[in-house]
Formats: sequence, C-alpha cells, structure tokens
Amino acid sequence: MSSKQKTPKKPKATKEVEKPKAAEKQPLPASTLLKNAGRAAALLVIAGIASPVSQLNLSPVYGSIPASLHHKWATTFTVIAALVNRRALRRYISTRNAVYIAVIAFWTPVIQCLLFPHSSTLSIEYGPLVIESLTYFPLLFLSVYAAGGLLDSIDPSRFNLPPALGELAIPAASYFTVSSVAKLAGATLPGVIGSRVYLTRIGLQTLIASASALLTPSLTILLAVPALLHTLTLNPHSPSSYALQRANATLSATQNYTVLARQESITGYVSVLENSADNAFRLLRCDHSLLGGEWLVTPSAYSKGQRQQETIFAVFVLLEAVRLVEPPTSMPVIPDNKKKALNIGLGIGTAPNAMIGHGINTTIVELDPAVHEYATEYFNLSPNHNAVLSDAVAFVAETSVSHPASYDYIIHDVFTGGAEPAALFTTEFMQGLSDLLTLDGVVAINYAGDLTLGSTKLVLNTIHAVFPACRLFRDSPPNEGAKPGDPDFINMVIFCVKMPRNMPTRGPHGTKKIGTPPITFRRAVREDFLGSIARQNFLQPRPELEVKYSYESGDQVMGRGDVGELEKFHEQGAVSHWRIMRTVLPSGVWEMW
Repeated sequence: MSSKQKTPKKPKATKEVEKPKAAEKQPLPASTLLKNAGRAAALLVIAGIASPVSQLNLSPVYGSIPASLHHKWATTFTVIAALVNRRALRRYISTRNAVYIAVIAFWTPVIQCLLFPHSSTLSIEYGPLVIESLTYFPLLFLSVYAAGGLLDSIDPSRFNLPPALGELAIPAASYFTVSSVAKLAGATLPGVIGSRVYLTRIGLQTLIASASALLTPSLTILLAVPALLHTLTLNPHSPSSYALQRANATLSATQNYTVLARQESITGYVSVLENSADNAFRLLRCDHSLLGGEWLVTPSAYSKGQRQQETIFAVFVLLEAVRLVEPPTSMPVIPDNKKKALNIGLGIGTAPNAMIGHGINTTIVELDPAVHEYATEYFNLSPNHNAVLSDAVAFVAETSVSHPASYDYIIHDVFTGGAEPAALFTTEFMQGLSDLLTLDGVVAINYAGDLTLGSTKLVLNTIHAVFPACRLFRDSPPNEGAKPGDPDFINMVIFCVKMPRNMPTRGPHGTKKIGTPPITFRRAVREDFLGSIARQNFLQPRPELEVKYSYESGDQVMGRGDVGELEKFHEQGAVSHWRIMRTVLPSGVWEMW
C-alpha cells in the first residue's frame, strides 16, 4: 500500500443553469393599433359599398328583385365564415392575401360580362348567385378576413373588456359595419347613379377596385392589368360612346336591334331600343322591364293604313277608357277642354298624350327624369303638360290637402320590373287619389300581377276599400288550356269612381258587396280614337275581358305600415315577370344592355 493515499475528490457543486424566460408579448404602440383599426375599417367599408354595386350590375340582366333572391343570406354566411373561422384559417390562408381584393374587384366586370350571355342557362333562380360567388363573395370574404386579422392585434383588456366579450366584439363590429354601410350605400346610390362617369355601374366597380389597390399596395395588382384593359376597351356595358358602338355592332348583327340612347338613373338602367325589321318598333326599357313601346311608321305599315306611331301594348290604350266612364245622371256633362287629368307614372306617354290630344289640362308626375327625357325625345311626348319630376307619394299627400277635388281623371301607372312600389298602393295613397278627384271623377289603375297570388288580392282589396265602385279588365284573354289556379300573370286596369253611379248591393250584416257593377262606359266614337288603329282595337273595354272580383268590408287591406305584406310576394311576381320579359325580347338584348 502506498504511503500516499489518494483522497477522493470532492465533487464540484453543479451550478443550476436558468432556462431563459419566454419573451413577453409586448403590446403594440397606439399608433400601430390605430393604423390597423383604420385599415380594417376601410376594408369593411369597401366590402359594404361593393354589395349594392354588385346588385346594380346584375339588375339589367336579372332585375333588381331576382338579383337579390340569395344575396342577403349568402352575404351573411360569407361574413360569418370569414370571422368565426379566421384563426383556424390562418394555417391555410394568409392575411397577406388581402392584396388579391383589388385583383378580384378589377376582374369582376370581366367575369360578369363573360357570364351574362349565359343568364338563361344559369336560370333566374341561381344565375345571380353563381355570378356573385365568383365576384362579390370572394371579395367580401377576403376583406372581412383581412379586417379580422388586423383587429385581432388589439388587446380587448386595454379597454377593460372581459375576454369573452372581447372575442365577440370583433365579429359583431365587423358584421355591423358591412351591413350598415351596404344599407346606406344602397339607399344613396340610386340618387347619384349616372351623375358622373365614376358613379355609373362599371365606374363604381372600377372605383372600388382602385380604392382596394391603394389600401393594399402590391405588385400583385399587375394581375389586374388585362382585366382593366378589357373593361376600358371591350366591355359593352362601359359608359362610353365606344362601348355603345360595340354593343350596337353585336346587337345589330345578332339580334337586329339598336340602342338609340342609354343612361343610368334613379329607377335603374334606362335605354331606348329600336328593332329595324320590316315591322319596326321602338321600346323604352328600365332594367329588366319594358315601360312601353311603339310600332314605327314604315312603308309596310303605311300601306296597311297606319299613319302614326302606335303603341305596342294594349293596356296603355285601355287606361284611356277613363274618359268613357259615364257620369252620374245628376251631374252636368263637362267638355274635355274644361277638365283636368293627373297621370302618375309616365312610361312612353301613350295615355298622357291622349289626354292632351283631347284638350285636357294634364299633369304628369314622374320620379325618373331620364324617363321623361326619353319619352319626350324618342316617343313624341307632347310638351303641353305640367311636369312634376318628383315622388308621387309626397305629391299626392301634399296636393290632396292643398288642392282637393282638382282632377276629373287620374291615371295610375307605376308598375316596373315585377314589383309595384308598395307605397303607391296603400289605403293612405288611394284615399289621397280619392280626395284629388272631383265628385264625378274617375281613376284608372294599371296593375300587373298574378290573379292567383295573395299580393294581387291585397292590392285589389285596398282599392275597393277606398272607392265605392270599381270594374276590372284584363288586357288579353287567358291562355288557352289554362286551368283554375294556374299562374295568370297579366296587365289589368281597375276603373273606379269617387261617387257610385247607383247604390251597390248589400250583403249580410250590411257589408258592402260588389254585385252588378255600378259603372258604365259610353260607346267610343271616331273622335276618341285620335286617328289611331290601336285605339280602335283596344280603347273600348270588352265584356269578355272583365274580371269579376268580390270584396267585402273587413277583408285584409294594406295601410302604410303594412307594405311588408305586399313586398313578401314580390319575389314570386318578379320571377314570373322575368320569364315573361325573356319571351318579349331575345335574351341577347337583355344581356347586352
């Protein structure tokens, strides 16, 4: 054993190595938060404005109501999908994809232009949904998704909000912003549409795309250059004379039609169309509806005895039969040149021109200045009238109080696009018309609807509830082979008087019933026709076209607060009207607008 023993070494104390602490998430500076909130708000505002703009661009091809059939629920679904799943979606979709919002916006007019020629194939039920699924809804999704990502950077605790409430705040605020802006823009745009190039349908789409590009600057916008070039040079819907020439070149070659004039106005896209066939005619269009039309005087027509432009649609001549209603025997006969007429809704001016032609002092109330302009320039509306370019509801409400019993005749003709302005068919409005009539006055109301629908019954009940006696005539016979209960969408004219010509019969408990109609029409004479073949054929109400309608006091009517009841039926009526319009004009004419 060695004298030097090795003593075991004392183990060194191990020094504990401290693990580095995770870096605490530093709150973003207030300036950054403010910038993010501002960008998010701008994205949501753009998405909100794009909603009614998308609908405006669909309305000439599908009509405003059919275009909106799926719009509301699809918009809500898209917003919820983008917000509720935004954190899970970040694995697959970067918020940087917001740069594609502008690209989608620039390509939207191109996609619509390419799909519109297939509107009949896509169908009225799903065509608008298909088109918006490729245009507006992707834009909406990316806008809301990107806005949600920006708003997530804001810590709710900084505002003393509970975590649960903070989680709900972003989706709620985002949805409220989009929906509120959409409603505000939808109410504002009709009043300014067409007033500037950038406030036309295509102009607004380009404006939205440009604003999106400025908000999310990126070289990705170069992908939109072909789309912008197409919109500026090839899109026939662009608001330029060159685009109109392209549209007419296509329409003339394929459909034998020409657009004489067009503009975007308060009530929709308004245009004048002319067919150059041997039996030539001219039409006034508003969105996916026709406001009137005339046969032109061609050599062929002249050889058949036509000496003036004649209305195509019998219903506008039938309205003139308001002059044929015989006055009560107790009332003196007043010559036409001592009478006054009020025409609510102009169209091409067929009925007002007749009133003026008979020497009647005529006032026309028309909401849309474009309609009045085109009726004057292209359909020979007589200048000898008092024009009131205003809302009829306000005019009647004011004038019925300030100047009651002012008019011997009132013609009410306001239908367009598969839906009537509900406010012009309420008991309050009808009572205003009654107050405006002289004691022996007569009103003629043009209503287009399906006799099997509840909306038609509601309107007829409301009219009968105000006026003591009415008779109803359709403008054409029922379809051959039609069975009771089958759809029957027609133009009809309801003639009503302020004072009954004889007492109506009474039902049980004193309820008023319409028995033998207490209105009679005198026989039309040569002077009533004003040299018109159409008036010779359609002016006299025909007994075989009379529709018997019974009303009992107490039946449902529509007041100012009940217009929602009528609007519930608009979808059915508008879809039926769309299909009818596609039989009146070729699809290619509607799609080219």
